[in-house]
Amino acid sequence: MRGRYGDDGLNRFIMVTMYILIFLSLFFRDNTLLYWVILVGFMVHNFRFFSRNISQRRKENNFFLKVVRPLRSRWVVLKKNINDRNHKVFICPQCNGKVRIPKGHGKVAITCPYCRHEFTKRS
Repeated sequence: MRGRYGDDGLNRFIMVTMYILIFLSLFFRDNTLLYWVILVGFMVHNFRFFSRNISQRRKENNFFLKVVRPLRSRWVVLKKNINDRNHKVFICPQCNGKVRIPKGHGKVAITCPYCRHEFTKRS
């Protein structure tokens, strides 16, 4: 594996997507398009995994992570809001910083500690 790119976030996403499609293919027996999509997905994964063009694969992965980062941030905030019964986490609309405030205070003016932007939310 020397000189090969290996595994990264985009490759793991491709593999998880392919496994989900394989599971869905159990319910759609005569769908050859789905089988071709799965085959192409595995080929792309293997091409990226064994590629020697490391700089290009790194660019692809960085673009993927840049696109996924806001979704991942929203998911983390959602999980924190579900798990923490005493606090609520908000995302600053200006800098996307996370702000945690106590629950049960009604409408509150929140000042972001990172950019000092003030916004109003219901706790």
